[in-house]
Amino acid sequence: MAERGRHLPPPPDHTWVVGSLAAALEEGGGPGLGYRRAGACLEYDDGSGTHWQLVRLAGGRAVVTGFDVDYSEERDPAELLAGAPGWLPRDWSGLTERIAFCYWWEHGADEWSYASCPPDRGAKVTGSPYDVEERLFERVWERVGDDGEVAREFTPQLDALLDAARYVRPAAALAAAEGAGLTPGSRRPELPVTA
Repeated sequence: MAERGRHLPPPPDHTWVVGSLAAALEEGGGPGLGYRRAGACLEYDDGSGTHWQLVRLAGGRAVVTGFDVDYSEERDPAELLAGAPGWLPRDWSGLTERIAFCYWWEHGADEWSYASCPPDRGAKVTGSPYDVEERLFERVWERVGDDGEVAREFTPQLDALLDAARYVRPAAALAAAEGAGLTPGSRRPELPVTA
């Protein structure tokens, strides 16, 4: 465990907020980023085998599972659940894709916990919301093309372009943001703890 923390995803609240904002933009007609939120679950799928899902649970708990096609090694779910607390969901039937990492978060923790097997390198890459702005930049750049003048002004125009994308379907974007608990007066969804 000497490398503890080195390959772990960002804290769940950070991932939830940034990923949910990307999902809300996508729902509102923005560029496709691979983020989707359904209830207390935030999912990312790049369409080529890299995926993760973050599930928020009552009491400040969370679990994240996933696989990075470039950096992960598939593992047996039983290995990933070794030593996991009793509240962690054991039903993997809904996860049809490969799994390489499973991390759980307790209220008051300062980093993710995981089974005694070494942490998967793909967890940081796949789960990182830090690249969302870069991915937005790349997606819009693809649409701008090679126009030299536009390219020179592109960085300062990005915010304006993103603002425009937010309002293509404002009702859908606001509903998605409200469902994720990102608007004033809304609550972030949680699943009840059964154990």
